[in-house]
Amino acid sequence: MRRSTAVMIGILVLPEVILAQLSPTRDEVTMIYFVRHAEVDATQPAFPLSAAGRLKADAFARAVSEVGFTHIFSSHTSRARQMVEPVALARNLSVQQLPRLGIQPDNTVVSEHTSSRAAIAPLVRALRELPAGSRALVGANSDNVYAILNGLGVPTGTPEQPCVSGGNCVPCLTNACASPRYDQLWLLILRQASTHPFLIELRYGDTSAP
Repeated sequence: MRRSTAVMIGILVLPEVILAQLSPTRDEVTMIYFVRHAEVDATQPAFPLSAAGRLKADAFARAVSEVGFTHIFSSHTSRARQMVEPVALARNLSVQQLPRLGIQPDNTVVSEHTSSRAAIAPLVRALRELPAGSRALVGANSDNVYAILNGLGVPTGTPEQPCVSGGNCVPCLTNACASPRYDQLWLLILRQASTHPFLIELRYGDTSAP
């Protein structure tokens, strides 16, 4: 698989240098940031962020403080929403949870206990409909982030061409290949003139961590 970039960051500044290389105008490029939720409190039924997880959410908000987000999404789980809420509050933006909690048009019910994979299709649809030039943030789960990226055009590794860290690919479509780390961040760059997205794998927070 074609390699992209894996970078550790303390404070993330919008990568204008990369943007300039990819497109002559900023408005032609859509940039979508994906962050997996941080540590959870497993003693609570809905698995919300733990105290450590909330601290990490605040650290993440500081890391992306220079990014001019236009849209913020999350899965229907509270832990994914809580991960991006500090970013939304700092910009006076709302978090759009998909799928929405409650009764759906087909009369099914989405709750905190609904599989996180239920968010894959609605998030892919919403992200595909973003206006060109958008800067979006998605709070995701380990069991849906790779599938969402794949739904937006990022290829999956194969036995013949396995996906290595930093590659322009995803290793699988479930949490079977998820990292145990809670500081992962992915930047997906979509260009109007290209059908091939460009994926950058990042880490945020304490850059002294192994």
